[in-house]
Amino acid sequence: MNGFPVFGPRAIGLMVAAGLAFGVTDASLAQDAKAPASVAEAIVPPSDPVAKAAFDVLDKHCARCHQTGKLVERERPAKNFGNILKLDEIAVNPHYVLPGNPLGSKLFRQIADKEMPYDIYYEGSSHAPPSEADLKALEGWVAALGTKAVASCETHKFVEPEDMVSLMVSDLDKQRPQRRATTRYLTLTHLANICVDPAAMKVYQQGAVKFLNSLSRSSDVVKLETVDSEGSILRFNLLDLGWKAADWDNVIAAYPYNAAPDNEFSRTLASGAGTPIPYVRADWFVFTASQPPLYDVLLRLPNTFQQLAREQGIDVEGNIRNFVAQRSAFQRSGVSQNNRLIERHPSRSGFFWTSYDFAGNRDRQSLFSFPLGPTGPDAFHHDGGETIFSLPNGFQAYYLNTAKGDRLDKGPTAIVRDPSRKDFAVTNGISCMGCHEQGMRKAKDEVRELVLKGRIFPKDVRDAVEGLYPPHGKMDALIEDDAKRFADAMKRAGLDPTLKLNGIEMINALAKRYEDDLDLTLAASELGIKKSEFNEGVADVDQKFRPLVRRLAQGAVPRDQFETAFREIAPDLTDLKIVAIRNARQPELIARPIVNKDDLSLTSDQDSYRLGDTPVFTIVSPRDCFLTLTDIDERGEGTVLLPNTFQRDNFIRAGVPIQFPGAGAPFRFRMKDKGIETVTAVCATQAGGGDRIQHDFQRNQFTPVPNYTSALARSIAVEAVRPGTPSVAGTTNTGATAVSGREPPPAGSRQSLRAAIRLQVR
Repeated sequence: MNGFPVFGPRAIGLMVAAGLAFGVTDASLAQDAKAPASVAEAIVPPSDPVAKAAFDVLDKHCARCHQTGKLVERERPAKNFGNILKLDEIAVNPHYVLPGNPLGSKLFRQIADKEMPYDIYYEGSSHAPPSEADLKALEGWVAALGTKAVASCETHKFVEPEDMVSLMVSDLDKQRPQRRATTRYLTLTHLANICVDPAAMKVYQQGAVKFLNSLSRSSDVVKLETVDSEGSILRFNLLDLGWKAADWDNVIAAYPYNAAPDNEFSRTLASGAGTPIPYVRADWFVFTASQPPLYDVLLRLPNTFQQLAREQGIDVEGNIRNFVAQRSAFQRSGVSQNNRLIERHPSRSGFFWTSYDFAGNRDRQSLFSFPLGPTGPDAFHHDGGETIFSLPNGFQAYYLNTAKGDRLDKGPTAIVRDPSRKDFAVTNGISCMGCHEQGMRKAKDEVRELVLKGRIFPKDVRDAVEGLYPPHGKMDALIEDDAKRFADAMKRAGLDPTLKLNGIEMINALAKRYEDDLDLTLAASELGIKKSEFNEGVADVDQKFRPLVRRLAQGAVPRDQFETAFREIAPDLTDLKIVAIRNARQPELIARPIVNKDDLSLTSDQDSYRLGDTPVFTIVSPRDCFLTLTDIDERGEGTVLLPNTFQRDNFIRAGVPIQFPGAGAPFRFRMKDKGIETVTAVCATQAGGGDRIQHDFQRNQFTPVPNYTSALARSIAVEAVRPGTPSVAGTTNTGATAVSGREPPPAGSRQSLRAAIRLQVR
């Protein structure tokens, strides 16, 4: 095979003395009613037989959680991923697929590493696990993508940062002089430059406008106003949101992409708008400001629920006592793990809904035994709550709190859970927006009938329940009126309340677009340069960021890593200058993409090699583990490079960059055949884990793997839940694991990690 190891007498003579053959480098309120059946969506299978085989596998194993129109026991797609059967779309999304590199593609890798299907491996589903034939079908499709021409974006005019700023300068000059100092912009130019689908761009535009209105303190709505012909630059005014200059200062103080052209246009724009940088990227803004702490700051949310209620003109206890408050309680909810109560109060701006959530269902945590509270001798004892209240413009705002009333950034997963989030935590703002995309949802009360149908409860309790828990028809009317208020506000802003992207609410869709992994094309566009310009400038990048640049060239990198590095690599690769922002916030004080604790990095010293070249690989693991490095040729035949007879110790330390073969290695590798090589790294927490390849160094100095995909399939079969296994976990209607089931795996808990790169041998 192409990368088969070559060794000679010198290697054998140094085998014992060589020791470790690594070289350490110097770079040291959510859904409250049962979900309706998912409406079938007409999805046409591909005609190409290779793609059709992959489509069938994804339809069988993944569509029930990740395809809008085919969801089972959930209303929203899991992890905000709802287009698994739209192969043309996911084929160009580097977060899921790296064309030509199945083992490096998240879609394939998660199945190979027993992360997916999630319901089989973590919820005890009786569905059959993926087979060897299924893996081969997916592998064949992703591999074939590497030989197909990707739709070109060359005919699209690339808008450089200088052009973008020039457009804003011209637009600012057209504004009334009194409003120029408060004019601001959100940009989607970096997405337009990579030819994002027009339908997706429409969702992103409307998502940005919907989000601005969701942060407004004004009674008027903000409408979509674009500057350029593609609609990639959106204009708004601080005054129309009821904001002050200090509010914008809070935004740009957190902005990690504060780089601008060092020219007269930038200085004119900054001077005219009265701020060092009057524009930020819309995807970053929506992702960051839709969750605490910036969400709390921009909406001026108080520290306690009691303060919030007072600000909204609500006397919670008085409303309960006088039967102004109206309630509905039920056992099952979309995000709550236990029984739940929702309660409506009229407010100055429209409505104020709050929930009472519980960590259990026993004793005073049971609403069916203690329907009154939260005060009084026979009150229930709740553990926290979520609040949805209307803003002056008719849009909605959100609040999470403890039972005591203290504000929370995230709800405890033992009480509430959001399966669309990476950490499963209900996060104030973004989680609520995703579930209540069109306003309040109907909830069928189960307490009123139980209490009133007999004489088990005392008369005073029955009377109170009759006043607080209205009949279904009255509660439905209240919910419908409040939902209409929200929908009408969106329509006044020129938005389509029903618009989604593959089943994902528009704000969440734009936030997810930001949080996804980046490839070289997107990274270059975010730097304001073309892919070719990025490649030309790589040599100028600081040495400590070379691994990141190498990873971009060979696959994709997590968002959090690129965000952290941007300010330092931008001046090396471009003519942009970092704009000084006074009182810039420390990174830990703002919402950032969740750090990928399962990110295994594998890079080679080159992308392509000539016959006879000796490659060197660099591996960085996020945890201590046992590394298996395997070379796989175009026929699917593999050779394990590590461990081997010369170096059986394959343990590596977390965070330490390792070069292989190291400088003192008793062997070396040469490329001896032309073609494509795939090198895969698997790090297992236990020796012998990962791909479970059996070694016999008495027979083979380097272990052969005749059919690598078959070996993967056998590894999967070892741990898969067998068909017919009784379910150990119930699921709610949105797919959240019920309290009786196994907990979702925390980040960084996977038993093995995988990365792969493709190498061209010429």
